[in-house]
Amino acid sequence: MGILSFRARDEPYAINYDAVLSAIQWGKGHTQHLHGPPSPPAPAASPPPIPLSERLQSHASYWLTMVYETRPPGGNVLTEERLAFIAKVERKIRATAGFENFCHLGVPTASLNETACRRWVPSALRDLHPPACPDMRCVPTMSLMSFEGMIRTWFVDLVNAGSKTAKAQNQTAGIEAVERRLEAIGFDETQALAMATTLAASGWESAKVYATMPLTELLALVPAGALTRDIFHIGHEPGWFFDKWYATGESDTGESDTSRTQGVHAVALRSGFEFALPLSGYATNHDRQREQDGEYRVWAKEFTRMLEDGGEIDRGAEKVGLRVLHAGGGMSEDEAAALVLGDLLWCTAAFALVTACLLAYSRRLWWAFNAILGISLSFPVAFFFFRAASASPYVSFLNMLVPFVLIGIGCDDAMLMFDAFRAAARDEAGDGDGDEDLAPSEDAFAARYAPAAKAMLATSLTTAVAFGSNFFSYIPPVRALGMFAALTVVVNYLLVLTLLPAALCIGARGFKVTFTDAMDECLGVCTGRGYTPRTVDGSAPPTRAQKATYSQLDTKDAEPSGGEVELSNVSRGKAGDDGEADWTEVGVHDDGFFAPSSAETKDGGFDSSSSIVRVKKELACSCADLNASIRAGTAAATKRLGDFVVRRKWAIIAAGVLCAVVSGVVIARSLVVAKTPPPLLREDQNLQRIQHLLFDVFYTENWSNVRVAFGIAGVDRSNADPNDPTQFGDPVWDGTFASFNDDERTQRAVLAACDAVTEGFATLRLTPSAGSSECVLQAFVRDVGGVDSVDWGPDMPTALATWSRDAGRDWRDNLGWAGEEGGSTLMFITADYFVDLHPVSSTTEEIREVHDAWEAVIADARAAMMSQLPNGSPVPVVIQACDVWNRMGVEESIGHTARISPAVSAVACSLIMLGATRSWRVTLAAVGTIIIAVLGMLAALVSLGWEFGVVEELCVTLLIGSSIDYCIHLAMAYTEEGGGGAGRDDRVKAALVHMAPTLTGAAMSTAASSAMLLACVVEVLVKIGATIVANTVVGFALSLFLFSALMAAFGDSVDYIDI
Repeated sequence: MGILSFRARDEPYAINYDAVLSAIQWGKGHTQHLHGPPSPPAPAASPPPIPLSERLQSHASYWLTMVYETRPPGGNVLTEERLAFIAKVERKIRATAGFENFCHLGVPTASLNETACRRWVPSALRDLHPPACPDMRCVPTMSLMSFEGMIRTWFVDLVNAGSKTAKAQNQTAGIEAVERRLEAIGFDETQALAMATTLAASGWESAKVYATMPLTELLALVPAGALTRDIFHIGHEPGWFFDKWYATGESDTGESDTSRTQGVHAVALRSGFEFALPLSGYATNHDRQREQDGEYRVWAKEFTRMLEDGGEIDRGAEKVGLRVLHAGGGMSEDEAAALVLGDLLWCTAAFALVTACLLAYSRRLWWAFNAILGISLSFPVAFFFFRAASASPYVSFLNMLVPFVLIGIGCDDAMLMFDAFRAAARDEAGDGDGDEDLAPSEDAFAARYAPAAKAMLATSLTTAVAFGSNFFSYIPPVRALGMFAALTVVVNYLLVLTLLPAALCIGARGFKVTFTDAMDECLGVCTGRGYTPRTVDGSAPPTRAQKATYSQLDTKDAEPSGGEVELSNVSRGKAGDDGEADWTEVGVHDDGFFAPSSAETKDGGFDSSSSIVRVKKELACSCADLNASIRAGTAAATKRLGDFVVRRKWAIIAAGVLCAVVSGVVIARSLVVAKTPPPLLREDQNLQRIQHLLFDVFYTENWSNVRVAFGIAGVDRSNADPNDPTQFGDPVWDGTFASFNDDERTQRAVLAACDAVTEGFATLRLTPSAGSSECVLQAFVRDVGGVDSVDWGPDMPTALATWSRDAGRDWRDNLGWAGEEGGSTLMFITADYFVDLHPVSSTTEEIREVHDAWEAVIADARAAMMSQLPNGSPVPVVIQACDVWNRMGVEESIGHTARISPAVSAVACSLIMLGATRSWRVTLAAVGTIIIAVLGMLAALVSLGWEFGVVEELCVTLLIGSSIDYCIHLAMAYTEEGGGGAGRDDRVKAALVHMAPTLTGAAMSTAASSAMLLACVVEVLVKIGATIVANTVVGFALSLFLFSALMAAFGDSVDYIDI
């Protein structure tokens, strides 16, 4: 499942990135690495070399970051109680079972020369228990608590140095001695003087006091902003542990605060744990890396359970006013995936709400059950065809959106089919108020089925086109969502046309009758005697007024096997007859279904196939009265609506135009393209909160990898899944680079290109802690003694491979061989550089500036290669790629899709409307309504501070397809009401009477199912859910009022315009 995979696949940045990544993957599959460094030449009679393996857990591979902040945020973490709790938490993590099997095992410098403690050790010694290297220990936690002793020792040394000098000379000399020490490690003059004076004032004779003084009091002695250098040589400056305002001495408003008069105050603390490969049983950190990664993730779940909200540590943290946050390689991905899957459970609530809507609308459990069954089946059926058509196993987390949206859309279609069936039953009765429970004849149902199917086809097509227009997106998750959702809409339409009508007919006629008819038809076909529909004494099924449920029955005879009864021969008793006046008798057919009215005897009795039951009189006829009351109330409400729209049509149209103008102004002034990707989760979630703290509250360096590659000309994606951002394709090799394996000039040209990159470092925003960066050729030339010491030509690749197995092991993965390293063709070379940019928190402007600087340096590198080659000679391809550049690709893809997808959706929806109504006037009225709806929604989103990004671009496309559905239903009703020369006003009123109840139920079901997205923790789904709910309300209201007003003012006055 792609959780964080918003990248534009077809942009140049993504193409270069995929080209380099595909080559690296190819190299891992083809390069045959030899374990251990090369052995020196040995006599022929000597024994074979001892196989070597990488020292156990010596290669840091995973990092667990812990952040502690106060609850609520903004308090002070640096209290003795809270620091004690933090120390307890870190001890508990280190005490987790198996910690020593995954922690980064360090070796003291003095032991590194021992055979069993080197980086490469004899395989037979490496996995011994106890270890052959006895001094291996888990490296300390990178934590303020872990280095507390080091801090105390530092204080004692400072005081001792000042005391010694003060005794030998004077107090001033002692202060100056401490000042010099502090300035040597990075304190400025003011900070050094302030701290030295403070230490002197406490008395030089009290050095031992600092060994037991509370840590918070020790920290208070350090001037604000002084902890910005690695004074303890631990790999981080002490300020790394604290928030940036504490570390720099500035408040969050930017004001300097160098005094500690109010004591130390930090809003958050940070710690880190290192875990390393190779694990026991694996030769190197690359050996079966996926298996090693799996073992680590399984074990990591043990302590991450303790850190979950409501877990053991969280409960303890709450007592001391802290919140413990965590993130790390592997475990964060697993946590994000679990949250996404957890949100899918809200789909159950969406199904429950839609089921309730269907029950309320249909008042039939059997109808609602089959409608939900058809909707449910549409998802697996559509997914089957989606997988079969695209041969893609990829599932984007955005596909979670489909059930929430399609449940509501499927419910809309089901309601239309309910209406068609009821209308057919009324037609069969011969008047508009006939019984809706009769099983209509095939002709009657077909007459109502056809227009309903046509309306559903039009709305399904508009919705499918709206989703399908995302096929033009360069972003794989968005494209996969569009394809899957469009296919689901089509499948749902087919199921509503087939499964649901059959279920309605079965429910109306009864299972036994339907089964008997089916068997008779089969026998007739098999025997050739034809088929005659079965009737029961020529009678029609009973009306709803003649039915009651078993729960209301007091059985007088044997209880029937079915679920409904027929009211018959109501004999009214007299008051005082032992309560008999409150009861009446009903008959039930022995098959458990409706007893036909012709089964009654002329004197009001029942035949022998019926049972006699008793029922409360006040319950016997209430259903018919209730339904009649509902129909009358609905008709009155829709009539008043129609009268209002017709009477106020010009005012409604004027209000719509004003809304469009105001919305356009708001959008023009306030619309901003998103400069950062959308947040994945709600801000209170662990992963989202820790991301905010790390990049907004702490000083955090970024290590985004820029890869410069030689020998890679491009990528062939013909065999890659276009919907899966993790499939890069196959590398396309640069034929010119092949001469590197034997041509000195090509080898020197590549070296010159690396030198050109180094010369441009000042403009490239490299990560400060990354140190000096070299490409593999520069390091090789340096280690062998310079350019003149290199054996250029055919022997150079072999020498390069030999060096990479020993001194150059850190660059080993930058060489891609076609087979055994040094014994096969060198296919490509990569160089790794790190820039201080983050793929989420850095702005697009920052990324573009650094990208352009890299492009300029690569142009210089090409020029440097040309200078080393004869005139007219082909120049090897050199490209640079970085995952962060894909942010620019996403932005450009948003612009591309925003220009194409909404336009495609709008044109397609207009054509569908035109085809369904065959009226230009109706189509233009619908398009005008949708334009106002989309403008209004965009203006509302912009006013709420939303920026236009991937999510908003997707929402705009969906707005067009979903908003027009209500207009289509009203337009088709308007067209159908055109017989008999009715005018516009009358047709609008009739269309509202006919469709307003159905549209109301459809809007409620769509809004209810989409509202469940608001409860999700995935922020993308929350924003889409909010947009759909708001758009449903706006689209529904504008369709009933604005579209109807436009039709009353400008609609066709004849049946339709034939085009």
